[in-house]
Amino acid sequence: MKLVPEHLITVADNRQRKEFDEGKMQELKSSIEERGLLSPIVVRKHISGGYELVAGERRLRSLREIYDFGGSVKFEGMRIEDRTVPIVNLGDLPALEAKELELEENIRRSDLTWQERVAAEAELMQLRSEKAARDGQPAPKPIDLAEELRGKSTIGAANSVRESLILANNLHRPEVKNAKTQTEAFKAMKRVEEAERNAAVAAKMGKEHLSGQHRLVQANCVDWMASQPACSFDVICSDPPYGMGADEFGDGGGRTGGSTGDHFYDDSTESWLELMAAAIPEISRLAKQDAHLYLFCDFDKFHGLKKFVETNGWKVFRTPLIWFKPSAFRAPWPEKGPQRKYECILYAVRGELKSTILAGDVIQCPPDENLGHPAQKPVPLIAELLRRSVRPGMAVLDPFCGSGPIFEAGHSLSAIVTGVEQDPTACGIAAGRLAKLSGVTTHLEIKS
Repeated sequence: MKLVPEHLITVADNRQRKEFDEGKMQELKSSIEERGLLSPIVVRKHISGGYELVAGERRLRSLREIYDFGGSVKFEGMRIEDRTVPIVNLGDLPALEAKELELEENIRRSDLTWQERVAAEAELMQLRSEKAARDGQPAPKPIDLAEELRGKSTIGAANSVRESLILANNLHRPEVKNAKTQTEAFKAMKRVEEAERNAAVAAKMGKEHLSGQHRLVQANCVDWMASQPACSFDVICSDPPYGMGADEFGDGGGRTGGSTGDHFYDDSTESWLELMAAAIPEISRLAKQDAHLYLFCDFDKFHGLKKFVETNGWKVFRTPLIWFKPSAFRAPWPEKGPQRKYECILYAVRGELKSTILAGDVIQCPPDENLGHPAQKPVPLIAELLRRSVRPGMAVLDPFCGSGPIFEAGHSLSAIVTGVEQDPTACGIAAGRLAKLSGVTTHLEIKS
C-alpha cells in the first residue's frame, strides 16, 4: 500500500459532472468512518509529478470531508491521518481490472462523442457480465450501471443506460452512427427498424396485394401503367415527387424523426421532368373519358405540371388548390423568413364528370400520425379531395401511393382503389393500412 497526500490527487477537467446524491454520499462517509476504507483510490502518475484520479471519486470526496472535520480513517487495520490517501497505480492492477477501470474513466470524460460513450458503456457492461458469470454472480442490470455512471438509480437513468446499450449494437447502421445526438440516433434507429419491418411485410406479400375491392401493387408506376387497359379509372389522385430537392432537406419536416436522406427517391428537377414526361401520358391514357385529376405539386412546378397535363387532354383549373397546414413549422429561411404552411394541388377535369359538391380552393387539415413516410399526406385531406369527385363504386388510381392514405380515404367513400408504389418500405406501410380496413378480407396474390 502507498499513502500520498490527498492534495496531490487531481480530478481531470474533462470528467463529466456527476450528480452526487447527498444521502448516498453521507451513507458512504459514515461507512468509512465506522468500518474503514475498503478499497484504495485508483490513480495514474501525472506529468506534473502528482496523480490523476482514475476511479474512486466518491471515496476521495468522502475522505476529504472527513479530514475537513478533523477525523481519520482506517485502512487494512491501520489508522490513516494527516490527510493522506491509500492509492494503487492503474498499471499495477491485473489486466482485466485495469481495462474495466479505463472504461469507467473514459465514460466519464466530457469530451467524448456520444458514439464513443455508448460504445464504452456497452463494453463495460459486457466486461461486468463476463466477470459476474466467471464468479457465479447475477449479471449486472442497466440500473446498476446507471447508479455508478450517472450517479442515479432512477428508472430514467436506467433507461438512459439501456438506450446506450441498444445504440451501441446499432452503430453499424449509417443512419444511427451519423446522427448528431444520442436522442436523434435513437429516433433514427427506430425509424430504420420500422422501415425494415415494413419492407419485410412488402416482401412477404409479393408484388400484388388484394384487399377486398382494393388493390396495392409494388412496381415502377410508369411500367405498370403501360401494361394496364385504357380508360379504367374515374378519378386519379396522387402525390408524386415535387422535383424540389426534398431528398436533401432532412427529416420530412421533422415528422419522421430522422436525418438527411429520409426521402428515398431522387427529387431533383431533372428527375421530376423525366418522370412527369413519362407518367402524365400514362395517367391520361388510364383515365376514363369523363374523369377528374388531383396532383400534389411544388409551387414552382405548378405551371410546368399544368402544361404537361393540358398537353395530354385535360382542362386544368387556373390556380392550385391549397392545403393549409396550421401546425406546419418548416422555415426555408429560418433566420430571415416565414414558416411554410401550405402546399399546392393541381386540379384538372376532362369530359362531363361533374363534382359532387361545390367546395373552396383552400383546405385546412392538420397532419395525421406519421407512419414512417417522409412525404405522407393525411387521410382526411385525401378524403376531402376525393369526396368532391367520387361516387360509390367509382375506380380511383394513385400511381404514387406512398404509405397508402388513398386506401383509407377511398374506402370511406365506397370507392374501388388501386395504389402503386415501388418502394418496398412504403408498400409495407400501405399493406398494413389495407389490413386494418373494416369489413375487408385480406388475401395475397403474387403476379407471375
